Amino acid sequence: MVPDTMPPDPVIGQGEVSVLLAEQFVSVQGEGPLTGQRCAFVRFSRCNLTCSWCDEKRTWDWTRYRPAEVSRRVPVAAVADCVRESGVDLLVITGGEPMIQQRAMIALAERVRPSVRVQVETNGTQAPAPELAELVDLWVVSPKLAHSGVAYGRRIVPPALDALRDTGRVAFKFVVADPRRDFAEIDALVGDFGLDPATMWVMPEGETAHSVAAGVEQLREPAAARGWQVSTRLHILQGMR
Repeated sequence: MVPDTMPPDPVIGQGEVSVLLAEQFVSVQGEGPLTGQRCAFVRFSRCNLTCSWCDEKRTWDWTRYRPAEVSRRVPVAAVADCVRESGVDLLVITGGEPMIQQRAMIALAERVRPSVRVQVETNGTQAPAPELAELVDLWVVSPKLAHSGVAYGRRIVPPALDALRDTGRVAFKFVVADPRRDFAEIDALVGDFGLDPATMWVMPEGETAHSVAAGVEQLREPAAARGWQVSTRLHILQGMR
């Protein structure tokens, strides 16, 4: 089901910015360049894509979920208070697709910095506003491949990918289901967008410890040959959130 559209970042009270939130919790980052670091996760609700293998369909699939039961509108100030009180120095803003709510992202980042670093996980289809780009310490951009089931023109948006690449604080992380097929598709994107191998990460699709471990082994050699990095999925391997 195509996600509903929503007014961007409504305000509540006297101009107080709010966010449409799925959940927030403290755990350990399980994927990408900051794997293993303790952090506060803030998961924004709603997404502009409909990936077939998405493990957070509660943020957008209203054939399975009722929006009012899996999301709530919360003042950004309250979310920021929880992050600061958690005692961690890393905030991960994720989704869904958080870039749909950029005003809320800006307000949240402004409230927790500079004592808390900000990482954003995004599908790379939305270009950041300049004021947001300056507040984010690391963009983890995960363009979706053909096996997501999403049409190319919806999942690959050149101006957005160019803008995120040009921040200079970016890692591109791709979910790989079939190494031979998917590496060819990633190679094409690397060439099309001039992606630096040092910013490239590949990660196996998988929902069990066995499938993740097997997938990492499959990715190791072809990734190394290209100068790319391989990400595990620590939260699945260790049964964490």
